[in-house]
Amino acid sequence: MPFISSSDVKVTLIPEDTFGVLATTGPRYDIPRKAGDSLPVKDGGNVESDTIKPGRNANGSRRGNQSVSGSLEFNAICAPFMDFLMEGAVSGKYAGNVLKAGQTDSSFSHISQLTNNEFKVSTGCVPTNFTLTATAAEAVTLSFDFSGAKQVDESAITGTHTATPVDDAAYEFLGHEVLNVTVGGSTALKFTELELSVEQSRTPRNVLSSDAPVGFAASGARAVTYNLTFYRETGVDYAALFTGDKQEFSFDLGIAGYGRRFTVYGQASIPEDVTEDDMLISVVVTGAYDSTEGTALVIEKLV
Repeated sequence: MPFISSSDVKVTLIPEDTFGVLATTGPRYDIPRKAGDSLPVKDGGNVESDTIKPGRNANGSRRGNQSVSGSLEFNAICAPFMDFLMEGAVSGKYAGNVLKAGQTDSSFSHISQLTNNEFKVSTGCVPTNFTLTATAAEAVTLSFDFSGAKQVDESAITGTHTATPVDDAAYEFLGHEVLNVTVGGSTALKFTELELSVEQSRTPRNVLSSDAPVGFAASGARAVTYNLTFYRETGVDYAALFTGDKQEFSFDLGIAGYGRRFTVYGQASIPEDVTEDDMLISVVVTGAYDSTEGTALVIEKLV
């Protein structure tokens, strides 16, 4: 029997109308894979028996409620699948060209096609973490961690889905395409790296009569963290730029047509020196609710 090569695995995401149920119609996102990506991991939820059998022997274990965990990593690109994943990660929906972090949760099915008639189907998947990282002279990367309810093996995928491909004109973003990094209304600082992270804990809802969660509930506050690293320069009043009070911070990824703008409302830490040799400074912004926007994070399509 021939081995299956990880390079040949195809990944598809399908939005769910009902949590944990693979939809038979609607959009289908065939997403790019990053080298080294792994398959979602199924946990059987084994429950060990504490019964003592004769001769001090144990009584084994039984499979309990299963769960799924996985991650998606790729170089940043403006495409429908990226918007779809970000909606799930921030619990929001685009209204026109604007996406605000909120409390509208959604789920998707993750399909790993191993061969023409072998599929691993993970249903009831919800993002728990989203990270965008940009470093000067390197590729901009995106990663999403997700939890799922159930995973099964299938020989075929039924239904009629509408393919939503990545536009051939779209491209993978590089560091020099991170534009208009704005702090305190100024774009004058020389940034070398930034990282935006959004994390939301999700608690599985296990119930009697089911061997898998019937949903995931958000647990605790959404954590929005924005890390900035930049060069120390003369004549800059860093205390005036980073006041420690609630401020607006933003950056653009790309330009009109294929770009996105990310705006974080939050409070900045005291600027700290990173290394003496490179004279770098780092600041951590912690997202905070803005009453005008009704959120701590806004993502906009640049049109």
